[in-house]
Parts: sequence; C-alpha cells; structure tokens
Amino acid sequence: MRPSNSGQRRVAVSRAFDRAALAANLDPLLLVKIGEELERSLKGLWASRAEAAGWREVRRLAQALLRGSCEARALSLPADAFHLSRRRVEAFAPFRVVNQRRNDRKAFDDAKPRIRRDWTGLAPMERVVGDVKHLDVIVRRPDRTMAWPKIVAFLDAGTNRIFVHPVLLGQGEGVRQEHVIEAFLAMVCDPNWGFPKGLYLDNGAEFAALTRIQGALGSINEPGARTIIFARPYNASAKPIESMFARLDRYVFSLLPGYAGPNRMAKKTQRVGKAPDAFPGDWDEFCSVVIGLVADHNTRPIGGLWRDRSPCDWLEAKRAEGWQPATVDPVALDAAFCDHDSRRIDRGILKIRGQRFHHPGISALPGRTAVDIALPWRRDARPLAKVPSGPWVRLSPDVPFPARWIEGARETGQRQKAQSRYVAQLAREAPKLDPIGIKLRSVAQATPAFPTGRLGNGMDLGAQAEHLAEALRAPSPPDPVSARERRRLREMELTERLERRRRGDD
Repeated sequence: MRPSNSGQRRVAVSRAFDRAALAANLDPLLLVKIGEELERSLKGLWASRAEAAGWREVRRLAQALLRGSCEARALSLPADAFHLSRRRVEAFAPFRVVNQRRNDRKAFDDAKPRIRRDWTGLAPMERVVGDVKHLDVIVRRPDRTMAWPKIVAFLDAGTNRIFVHPVLLGQGEGVRQEHVIEAFLAMVCDPNWGFPKGLYLDNGAEFAALTRIQGALGSINEPGARTIIFARPYNASAKPIESMFARLDRYVFSLLPGYAGPNRMAKKTQRVGKAPDAFPGDWDEFCSVVIGLVADHNTRPIGGLWRDRSPCDWLEAKRAEGWQPATVDPVALDAAFCDHDSRRIDRGILKIRGQRFHHPGISALPGRTAVDIALPWRRDARPLAKVPSGPWVRLSPDVPFPARWIEGARETGQRQKAQSRYVAQLAREAPKLDPIGIKLRSVAQATPAFPTGRLGNGMDLGAQAEHLAEALRAPSPPDPVSARERRRLREMELTERLERRRRGDD
C-alpha cells in the first residue's frame, strides 16, 4: 500500500538539519521555508562566478548562507547540522550555464545543441570556407626581427582539401583585405582549384572585399542562391575549417622548427625559460615548406563520413564523374578588387600617381585617348588598363633606356609601328568624306543662288543690276566645276593614291 506522502519531498534542507530543527521545536512550515531559501541560494551560487571554482566552493558558500539564515531567526543548531551533501549541491549545477552565458560566451556556444552536416555530397568548389589562422611558429623578417606568421586558408568542403596562403606582416600589422585578395587570386589561378561556386567566410572585416565577386558568383548559380555567407560570431563549431586547423596543428605546423605551441606563455622550447629558436630558413623557404606539408596532408586519409579516403582521393573520384575546375582570367578578376578611374594617353604613356606606365595595347592608341584604369588594392600590384573593345591588361613601368643602348630605338620603332597599324585600321573603318564639298552643297541648299561673275569696275551698273534682278526672279542652273575645284579634286586623288601605296609598303 502506497504511503500517504508518496511522491512528496520528505527532506526540506538535509536529513541532519531537519532532525536538529525539529528537535529544537522549529515549526515545520518554517523548516520548509528555510529549505526553499536554500534552493534559491544554490541556484544563485551556481549562476554566479562561484561556479567556476566547483561544487565544493558552492557548498561552502551555501552552508554559510544557511547558517546566516538560522542566526537571523535566532535558531541555534549544532555545527554538524549545517552540512550539505554533494548530491544536494550538484542538483542545481545546470544553473551554471547562466554564468557561462554572461561571462564565458565561448563555453556557452560550445555547449549549444548542434546537428551534423554531411559535406561529402557536394561537388568540388561548390562551397569553399575561408578563414585566417595565426601560426604558432617563429620566423624572421628580412630585417632579422622575430615574427609570428599567419595563413589565409580556404577549405573545399566537397573534398575536405585545404589551400593555404602564408602571410608575413610587419610589426603591429594585422591581416587586411589585400592579403585575402592575394590568397583568393592564388587559389583561383591554381589549376586544381579554380573559381568557387559559393563562399562561407569568417565574419572578419578582412573578408568583406570578396563581396565584389558576388555578381560573378550569381551568374554561375541558380537564381536566388546564397553565394556568399558570413559566419555568425561565436559560431566556430559550424565551420568545418576550424577542425581542419586543429589537424594542421597536430600533423603539419608542430613539425616545423620554431613551433612554440598554442600557449605562447608556456613555450615548448628547446631551452627552458628562453624563447624557442626561429625557423632556420628565410621567408620564401618557409612558404615552400608549409605549402608542401599541406599538400602532403591533403593525401592523408580521413575517417568518419569521409570513409578513410584522402581529400585527393575524393577529388580524383569527382574528376572521374566529370567535374572540371572553372577558370577565370586572373587580370579580369584582379580588376574586381580595385579603385576605378580614367586617364588620357600622352604619347603612348599613362601617368598614374606620379609614375609612367605603358603597354603595347595602350601605346598604339592616339594621344588624348581616354582609357579606364584600375588601381588594385593589393600592395605593390601594378595598375590595370582597359583596352578599348578589348580585355583588361596589366601595365608595366616605363623606365628610361640608357643612351647608348640600341634597344631604346627598337622599342620606339615598335611602339610607333603599332600606332601606325592602329591608325591605318581606323582609316579603313572610316569612310572618306570631302568636308569642303559638304559645306558648298550645304550653303547652296540653304541660301538663294547668286551669279558667280564679279561686278565690273565701272560706275554704270544698270545692265548688271537688271541681270541681278533677273537672277533673283528665276533660279539659275548650277555652275560648271571651276578650275580651282578640279585642281583640288586632282590633289585629293593623288593623296589617296600615295596613301594606298604606303599601306602596301607597311
């Protein structure tokens, strides 16, 4: 037979406290009230910063609050009555999430409920994830100062392979848009990667420049598709590249000389108490080693949904199914990450920011021709120019030739011949018109016809006046071609004949 108090709580505070309180003739209703106060205290302590110290510290503080509550009610109990069991204290441990949300957003975010995503069904480059990683390796700058390099990385979610672009920054510098652009262009120009269909990027400001290619991404996707997605803050677990970074630390970067470990305050060094030795080679050698090790990592099998196959194996399988990388003209893509302006050509030269630039396609244009230019955001990148009815071209600095070098005369001859060919092409496209004849015909149609003869020098103008009046009353027939007009037509014909002969010589 079930007892009458079945399912009801039988202990208000603790067994020891309840026995001692009832022995002191405490009202049972007041005992229940003290128990409710204790529960609120435990909830508040677990929701405070005290939770980080563990259950023992929470119990110690809860016992102090319980003792203070009894003293306020003038209730004297033995010391062992205020002991709380670990089970009683940890019953309210879930309230520690309140403190995590207030003061440790990373731990709070890691504890959120998640789903799993299967990326293996994507085609290569269908979704590319971009992020920046700080390397825990010491290298030396050209001036021999110590530096911690970084990488701009792109993960192909469809094959789980990764592309890295090392970046060496100056003192106090951070990764900027120009570094992301350089890394993106390097990936697109790689024949095994190409142009992506969609990007999933870190929410840092350095990736904002890639929104410039949103139109190009939209042209190769279905209408309305989300081509660029920026990750939410504190959502690292949703980006597969974060777990890839952890594997790279374990299998790639920890192999490098100069690796100091993730905790730079507790360095994994060759000499206790001193900074670790830097990478022994220069920056170019460091980049070559890192890129080679990452390429080797892309051949390493991966478990889980990838079924113990390497990223390179997945890529070859997708190639066998017909996938091919999408290629893009790197100069045209570079023109998307620029400030646009225009300049006028001055004797085959464009003057930009106090410097002189040239290109064969630009030098052939006549002087004063206005052309569009693009000034790349990438540091030390040469400006671009748009050839009329042609592609974007990268300009070259126009440097003076030594006076004794014959190459200067050859270069001048080549530029002038290119311009002559361009002008000849323009001449073939333009019809030959006689502006003088056009003007004479225009004025003949716009005004009445007058006699072409000159008036005499005599004072008697009667016959001439009558002739002029007769001309005004009736239109006169067109005058025959004058000797001057015939001479001008012969000169034009001779000029055209000489020009045709010269073009045949060219």
